[in-house]
Amino acid sequence: MNLKVKRDLMLLITYAAVLILVVINFVPIMHAIGRFAALFKSLCIGIAIAFILHKPLQKAERLLRKTVLKNSPPALVKGLAVLKTYFLALLLLSLLMLFIVPQLIDSVRIFAANIDSYLDNTQGLLDQGANLLRIAHIDLSDVTDRLYMLLNQFTANLGGLFAGIVGVTAGIFSFLANLLLAVIFSIYLLAGGEDILNNCRAVGRAYLPSRIYEKAVYVYRVVVDTFDKYVYGQLTEAVILGLLTFIGMLIFGFEYPLMISTLIGLTALVPLIGAYIGGLISFLALLMISPPQALWFLLFLIILQQLENNLIYPRVVGDSLGLPGVWVLLAAIVGGGLAGPLGILLGVPIATVLYRLLKNDVRQRAVEDGQSSQPDIT
Repeated sequence: MNLKVKRDLMLLITYAAVLILVVINFVPIMHAIGRFAALFKSLCIGIAIAFILHKPLQKAERLLRKTVLKNSPPALVKGLAVLKTYFLALLLLSLLMLFIVPQLIDSVRIFAANIDSYLDNTQGLLDQGANLLRIAHIDLSDVTDRLYMLLNQFTANLGGLFAGIVGVTAGIFSFLANLLLAVIFSIYLLAGGEDILNNCRAVGRAYLPSRIYEKAVYVYRVVVDTFDKYVYGQLTEAVILGLLTFIGMLIFGFEYPLMISTLIGLTALVPLIGAYIGGLISFLALLMISPPQALWFLLFLIILQQLENNLIYPRVVGDSLGLPGVWVLLAAIVGGGLAGPLGILLGVPIATVLYRLLKNDVRQRAVEDGQSSQPDIT
């Protein structure tokens, strides 16, 4: 064998050995990565905050440049835009905490207080259905006792729910310290993000071959564009759907409008299937209260979903991620199995990045091989 063949063979053997070791030790490796990532928790949270706020910051900066700070230094405009963006974000969070969260907690408590009558209604419906179908009597007593016990435990701890969440993060002082560091990181990233990117580009040009540097820049753009569309698309869709559900439920007089619209808005953060999961849970909750109301609510939600998906969402958000529906579902399932709720939210944009990179690479290879008419992957 010549030298090239020997080198390729050694690379193949090394790659296979590393792959086998990773597969065998997958769980310990993931635990080690998790411990290492925990060291950068504040930085990761700061990056997430900065990523969410970067578009409002750009709008605030453009508005200041056009109005009161036309001839001001760029550093002053950037600083005031950061302050304005954070002030509006904190104002929005304060309004949510002061007005919406207490009413939401009251709605859950009222629902839990009336759970006995709701379950009695459900038992009556099951008895009628069993008589019509001529099957054995269906007893919900065990399910009722367990559900009532869980709801009692949940509502008893609602007042200290936030404190409990803070306690899980290793204490209130640790939580506040991490939050403060995350906010500081996010402010620095928002104020000096362009300088950081320029420095990274300079380092990349200096130490990386031009081909690898161009590939890295291309991957970075795909990642940023995908996460940008995903974050703002899902947040906008969740807010729009939640608000429209709340308004519609108030107009038609459905029970627990704030609780149900909040549930649907939160579940809508999961692409493709989230709103349907929230709608199913809401339908079952209303079914215990009043079957006709539950059916009318289901019809209302179906019509609202069609209007939102076909008229409102494309105009407000624009193009979707471009990932086929089956891959969205698979990414959410795999992500949830690997990392829980966070995996469900991040699995879809990560899968979209891989899908776009693969699709563009297939298209580029087809063009280079003179097969530009070859169909793209779908």
